[in-house]
Amino acid sequence: MPKRLSLITHSLHTRTDPTRRYCRLSAEIVGLTMFKKKGKPGTSLSELSLLKGLGVDGDFHQGGEKQVTILTEEARRWMESQPEQGLCFSRFQENILIKGFKLEKIYPGSLLYAGSAVLRISMLAKPCFDDCSLSSKGTPCRLSGRALFAIVERSGTVRIGDSVVLYST
Repeated sequence: MPKRLSLITHSLHTRTDPTRRYCRLSAEIVGLTMFKKKGKPGTSLSELSLLKGLGVDGDFHQGGEKQVTILTEEARRWMESQPEQGLCFSRFQENILIKGFKLEKIYPGSLLYAGSAVLRISMLAKPCFDDCSLSSKGTPCRLSGRALFAIVERSGTVRIGDSVVLYST
């Protein structure tokens, strides 16, 4: 990622060229977690190595369409403040916790430049389970609209404090 892009924080810019229109939106990485084994607590780290086509180096989620899980800080805070825990609150864990994105601008296929890695959004929302107490009561769950799944398009390292820049065409 060009050095000038890593300096952008929490801003929205547009640029037009003869062939494309780019929307550039950035956020900040505020948490990083690796999960070595399914069902076990993750390890909070200051940096993660992302491998093209695999995901987080050492994470059990490697491969497929959900190589890297991204969640907004707002959604994590909402989950922690709920008096009643949804079915997946304890199951769902993010690799990358971010703050500053307006998720309305993100769609499957969007590219995120995070640290020195490039991620492509593969899935926008975590589907709700039918047997979740929140879902059965009709209570909206913020995970369904604020959890992102991504594929690593370019290997690299992400660190707490790095910018995550969205480019969509």
